[in-house]
Amino acid sequence: MLGCLIALFLLFYYFRLYHYLTFETLKLYQMILKDWTHTHYVSAVFCYLIIFILIIACGIPGATFLTLIGGFLFGLSAILYAILGTTLGGLTLFFAIRTTFGTHIAARSSGWIKTMESGFQKNAFLYILMLRLMPVFPCWVSNVSAGALNVPVKTFLAATVIGIIPATTIYVFLGRSFEQFFLLPEPPSLSTLLSPAITLPLIGLAILSSLPVFYKGIKKYLNK
Repeated sequence: MLGCLIALFLLFYYFRLYHYLTFETLKLYQMILKDWTHTHYVSAVFCYLIIFILIIACGIPGATFLTLIGGFLFGLSAILYAILGTTLGGLTLFFAIRTTFGTHIAARSSGWIKTMESGFQKNAFLYILMLRLMPVFPCWVSNVSAGALNVPVKTFLAATVIGIIPATTIYVFLGRSFEQFFLLPEPPSLSTLLSPAITLPLIGLAILSSLPVFYKGIKKYLNK
């Protein structure tokens, strides 16, 4: 499975498909996409989910942009679609890593690697939640680390779904206002859309989620 994902990743960049994940392309085809989505809604949702899952599973940067597109095309329903796409794509990469590197680590690791694996598993929910909430960390970081360190599937799913809800909701609401941005001479960019007013609260949530881990560490250190 991991080999297929790597091959898709390389093909994506070889054929320069990243050019389609730009605001310029979206502005150019906005009416066509809107009309097709309205006429073939179920097919549009299906295609959106497949693309979303593959992007996440292959570790390609594009989750934020796809979530914004979802808000533009589907409205608030995109919150559910983006969460589903992120979760299924992350689960695909999670299992791909787990069945390769995870198996090797579980069977042969020792010393500090084994200690890191054990520590990560004990606080896996909070670690993954923190990574999901932090907008500076791409999706593949938590997917790969959780798979490599053999995090329980239920823990991975719970932390993923809860962790992506805040950012997903914000991005979908931003995507709904794209028609106003398209009236501007220059299309927007992610850097202009994701202002500190949006990113700082997410970072704050991530810091709050990490406090229990730091508290446990400090308490353990003081009790020595």
